[in-house]
Amino acid sequence: MSSTEADASASATESATGTASSLASTIASSLLSSAISASESISASTTTSDEPTKTSSGVGLGVTPSETSAADKDKGIGIVSFLTAVAVAMAIFAVQILLFLVLRNKLARIFKPKTYLVPERERTESPPSKPLAMLKTLWHYGDREVIEKCGLDAYFFLRYLKTLLIIFIPIGAVVMPILIPMNYVGGLGQKVDVKDDDDEKDAGTPTGLDTLSWGNVSPKNSSRYGAHLLMAILVVIWVCWVFFFELRVYIKVRQDYLTSAEHRLRASATTVLVNSIPAKWLSEEALMGLFDVFPGGIRNIWLNRDLSALLDKVKDRNKIHLRLEQAETDLIKDAKKAQLKQQKAEEKKRRKEMKLKAITKQERADQNARDDAEAQRLAQGASGTAAGDKHDVPHSVDAGVRESRHEVFNQDTDNHHEEDHKRSKGFKVPLLGDPLLKVGHGILGAVSKAGNNVDDTLETTNGFVGLSESTHVRTDSRTSDRARQPAPMDEDDLNSPVDTLRVNNLSRNTARSSAESTAAINPQPNRERPGKGGNTVRKIENIDEIYSKDEAKWWEFWKPPPGAYASPVPQGDIAPAFKQKKSNESKPLWQRIKYALPFVSPEIEEEPMEYPTAYNTEYKEDAEPAVWEKYLKKKHRPTHRLPMFGKTWLFPIPFVTRKVDTIYWCRQELARLNMEIEMDQQHPERFPLMNSAFIQFNHQVAAHMACQSVIHHVPRQMAPRMNEISPKDVDWDNMAFTWWQEWLRSAFVFAIVVAMIFLWAIPVAWTAALSQLDNLIRSNEWLSFLSKNDTVHNIAKAVSGVLPAVVLGLLLVLIPIILDFLAGFRGAKTGSQRVEFVQVFYFAFLFIQVFLIVSIASFFAASLDDLVHNVQKLQTVRDVLDLLAYNLPSAANYFFSYMILQAMSTSSATLLQLGALVMWYVIARILDSTARNKWSRNTSLRQVKWGAFFPIYTNFACIGLVYCVIAPLISIFAILTFALLWFAQRYAMLYVTRFEHDTGGVLYPRAINQTFTGIYVMELCMAGLFFLVQDEHGKNVCTPHGIIMIVVLILTILYQLLLNYSFSPLFRYLPITFEDEAVLRDQAFQRAQDQRLGLLDDDELTEEPDNNQYQEKAQPLENGQGIEMRRFGTIRRPVKQVGAWAKDGGNQIRKLAGVNKAKDKNRRASEYRRKHRQKDVEAQLAIGEALFGGIHDEIEDLTPEERDALVRHAFQHEALRARRPTVWIPHDDLGISEDEIRRTQEYSEHIWISNEGTALDSKVRVVYGRAPPDFSEIDLINL
Repeated sequence: MSSTEADASASATESATGTASSLASTIASSLLSSAISASESISASTTTSDEPTKTSSGVGLGVTPSETSAADKDKGIGIVSFLTAVAVAMAIFAVQILLFLVLRNKLARIFKPKTYLVPERERTESPPSKPLAMLKTLWHYGDREVIEKCGLDAYFFLRYLKTLLIIFIPIGAVVMPILIPMNYVGGLGQKVDVKDDDDEKDAGTPTGLDTLSWGNVSPKNSSRYGAHLLMAILVVIWVCWVFFFELRVYIKVRQDYLTSAEHRLRASATTVLVNSIPAKWLSEEALMGLFDVFPGGIRNIWLNRDLSALLDKVKDRNKIHLRLEQAETDLIKDAKKAQLKQQKAEEKKRRKEMKLKAITKQERADQNARDDAEAQRLAQGASGTAAGDKHDVPHSVDAGVRESRHEVFNQDTDNHHEEDHKRSKGFKVPLLGDPLLKVGHGILGAVSKAGNNVDDTLETTNGFVGLSESTHVRTDSRTSDRARQPAPMDEDDLNSPVDTLRVNNLSRNTARSSAESTAAINPQPNRERPGKGGNTVRKIENIDEIYSKDEAKWWEFWKPPPGAYASPVPQGDIAPAFKQKKSNESKPLWQRIKYALPFVSPEIEEEPMEYPTAYNTEYKEDAEPAVWEKYLKKKHRPTHRLPMFGKTWLFPIPFVTRKVDTIYWCRQELARLNMEIEMDQQHPERFPLMNSAFIQFNHQVAAHMACQSVIHHVPRQMAPRMNEISPKDVDWDNMAFTWWQEWLRSAFVFAIVVAMIFLWAIPVAWTAALSQLDNLIRSNEWLSFLSKNDTVHNIAKAVSGVLPAVVLGLLLVLIPIILDFLAGFRGAKTGSQRVEFVQVFYFAFLFIQVFLIVSIASFFAASLDDLVHNVQKLQTVRDVLDLLAYNLPSAANYFFSYMILQAMSTSSATLLQLGALVMWYVIARILDSTARNKWSRNTSLRQVKWGAFFPIYTNFACIGLVYCVIAPLISIFAILTFALLWFAQRYAMLYVTRFEHDTGGVLYPRAINQTFTGIYVMELCMAGLFFLVQDEHGKNVCTPHGIIMIVVLILTILYQLLLNYSFSPLFRYLPITFEDEAVLRDQAFQRAQDQRLGLLDDDELTEEPDNNQYQEKAQPLENGQGIEMRRFGTIRRPVKQVGAWAKDGGNQIRKLAGVNKAKDKNRRASEYRRKHRQKDVEAQLAIGEALFGGIHDEIEDLTPEERDALVRHAFQHEALRARRPTVWIPHDDLGISEDEIRRTQEYSEHIWISNEGTALDSKVRVVYGRAPPDFSEIDLINL
């Protein structure tokens, strides 16, 4: 499967699963909230008011919320009523937890897929079956293990919940015992349990839980508010102190992670994305000469081209390919069903004529078993037919290296690819001669574990049939790719004249006309200049060239005075983009204006290309009868309507747009797109250069220095620069945006987000109005028909009770999706930037909508006119303080219920995964009909959208901090909330959720900074409350307290500013001081690797390092093998080669004692890996662990030259890396799939179609026994 196709299929499955799961969870929470509200009403014996609500033109249904906030409904709630509501929540929580405990040991695919469905590095041990033992395991799981298995984002999220517990446990232990007695004893109200019809409640006297809060202090005891002031100051100091040390820990953990030897091997550690590069510097030579000033020099440079047109073609091809695959599968299944129906009728007729009994259930079961066995044989075996395979999908690291280096030697290379293809037939056992040997077997086993004796689990395999034992035995005897090869050549062999000539000939034959289109075309990755310290300067013949010869006129005030130095000139030839720019300046005025206009500039237009016909124009579908015609009529073939005007982004209209045969139309379009895409990929120089580039340095410290340095002498040029860029995290759709496009889009997106944040209350209020059915009927005459019939009225009431929760859940789920879309529209270059954008604005949305609007709903009225009018009333700071002081305290009880509800519903829903259960056992069986769909569903685990995840819990923290002094009882609920969520999320992250992309933990400091919002609102509200306090004589006696709180607010703001000023440079970048320590860790790591691979002799293991000996400077090879393949002088023992250890994989310790010794070490490494893989396979066969079969996707298992070659290929544009997809159809006993493959091949040679590894079972369901033929194991490596 091509990387593009795999990403599209997997992302679609993950997106659908994630959205459905989130939607189910959100709706469940809303329904649970409704249940709790209903229980509160029942327990309090309340009735809905018969008074109709006011009408307003601001809401479509003519109903607005009550002038009092939703939180006021819980004002003065009695302890019994509150506990009753909590009991309902606990009952639902207990039911979900019970179901989880019952099912978790039976449904491993749902509740613990990370124990087998992920690569070995990410895999966790299966949790104990007993609940208490499981809790103990969760508690004792080490932080370092969490980082290793889940990444920094998951670790810091769990740490954030733990930090909140550290904050609220002392607050609860200190503040509650002091303030609750002061609030209650001698207070205005003393009734903790109260009914709604009590006179005291109607008179405004604090009752119920309000007796434990701020407002219950009697005016004669106003002096007690001094304790509240003291507690508020202590809370602020405690939170600030905790956050200070948390940021210190964050920096330390992140620095340790980034400087670990494993991470420094990755391309993301040394690669920088540079944007807004001026045309003059937009060439490989210019950038190389500019950035080689940093230590270690440059390793690779990728100039980005505007391949938007090609990328659009790739996306269209993916859609058409999946549609053709679906149509072919449907045709085969429909024909098979028709044949079975026909066979059944003939069998019944035959038995009737022969006067035999009808077929028994046992006979039918035996026949089905035989059909299933045959389907399993076809799915597991290597038999099958394929056509149109270009053999361009690398199924091993060696093939991937050859692909990236373009080492295609005519027939010789075709044989290589053919061998790779044959060895990769089905993911049966490891057949790859490299560290990815177990990838294919692992995927196959991963899926099979779901149905074959995995701790006695009971679960579906969604169409996967596991491998038989005979298959393993038969294929185990085969040798690996490297085992078949001769003994490894030494370096003299690699640098022999024959090999050098071969490489040179290849370079000449495969070089493209544009040398700077991608660095992968250049076979020499090492950019370091030997003997010059890495930095180079351009040569000049006349010293006068360094001075500017332009003489400014007296009126040209914007020019410098005469004699100034000339602007910096890049090295190398003049960049093509700069030549184009200069040539346009010499054109007539009207052409220059056209060149300057957006979207019509020649710079963004690729050169036209003529494409030949991609299919056989003389081919006739009806030239000979097809096999499917024996069972189906032509009208039964799959059809669809084309979109309007042929635009893919438009929708088709029934009875208007043209209807076409899906298979015939898709064949033609797929053939055309395959040919055009492949021709475009061969000529990337046709596409214009963009003003951005990826630059990979040899040393990690150089990348961080490049990001923090001022690179260009003109403002906003060569900026911004981003490091820690993973190839899989790049958003290629947005790489073509210019700086002015990003600015315009950012302004537009910001306006939309701000409007959405403040106006989202209108649809939320509309959903609330839906629940008031009787009021709606009275207020809207056109709804009166609902009350005329009792049955209709009861049904409407039932719907009105559920519909608001469902609609509200949908509205809440839509927000992160909309924000993620806006982040992409704004021009986010990476997935990490999308996540950070969503985190910022989603928190703002939640805090305003969930907290402020709920608390002061009367301010955010349902109509826009009322909202504008209320905003105009806020003239002074005192008005804002009064608004918060009057409204926030009365909402405390509502947030008691809200937090306990969220704690129980969210934690239990996280464990039970109702959405995943529905998707796996209901939706998957309905929608997943092709082998590819089922394979994608089986191998795609749930992922977390961190941008929408952090803000939810940050909002909880802010609510707790706002009320920790005003209503101290909230600390109990905050502690319970974060404790339950910590356990639930810890389980999900260790055993359920997979984390493919990681921001490196940068969301954590932002979450801490956002939590300060709760402190600020608490301080503002406390100040307002102090200003409102009056004693028994009506005097404002707490004004000094309010002033003190304002001062504390100012000091808190200054503290946060200083905190970020001090720590923010270290949030993303590494200091120089870590480089030396990182080198030492690289040395220790490489020695451990060499010992594990058997590369160290016994004497080397016992030899002590001599720190007084220094190695000679490594000189790069001249044949382009990369910086890792170096010759060394006499080496006693390596001590330090600054930064190079990370990229060289520690190979400086390689001793050139002789050719035989080098050969022997290579043989031992290969032998170790072969035995290790064989041992893993045997162990998996013995214990039934056939999942991801000990997959080795760790980058440290690759050789340095393999890493470099794969990285150079990975940073090419996604459109250039897209491979021809396979139309993967099921094998059938009627011969329809064989006939369709033959017909497709006759129609066009540009379509790859195959029925290998998939078949139909007795119930005409698609089963498969391998990954899709176009799947590449290389895509699993996290570079």
